[in-house]
Amino acid sequence: MKFETADICDENQDKKIQVLSSDYKNYGGRKKCQGKIITIKLDKSNWRLLELLRDEKGEGRVVVVDNSKAFYGVVGDKLMAFAKENNWAGIILNGFVRDIEYTKDIDVSLFAIGTCPLRNFEKTNSSRGIELNFDGVTFNDGDYLYADNDGVIISNEKLI
Repeated sequence: MKFETADICDENQDKKIQVLSSDYKNYGGRKKCQGKIITIKLDKSNWRLLELLRDEKGEGRVVVVDNSKAFYGVVGDKLMAFAKENNWAGIILNGFVRDIEYTKDIDVSLFAIGTCPLRNFEKTNSSRGIELNFDGVTFNDGDYLYADNDGVIISNEKLI
């Protein structure tokens, strides 16, 4: 996978590209990811995300998860192992992760705003395939995402 988000931005100045804030850091083992987006809105609980990563083939896609920055570790080593096993390229999480000593060695990108060892065990509602908005960026199913150490960019069309 050879691309640089900075170069993609330079080469596509005429297109509508959104950039996620630099608050999001990669806690996964894959340093870059690209792919079509699948969206999920969670309410604290990660049960629906677990089912997606465990039961569906990722086919190189990226799941964008909005957990409204609830202070719970949503993704850890177990969900990352499912993501790797089912060929998900990456996870972008408006929330927190845990088990980063292990997630950093799993070949999936995991961009999040920070860490929290606490997990929510209550099963709460979630929605899939809906428009998500956080940090000034809009994400829709089928949009394209490109991420590396320079940042995360989103476009409604394939750029590379």
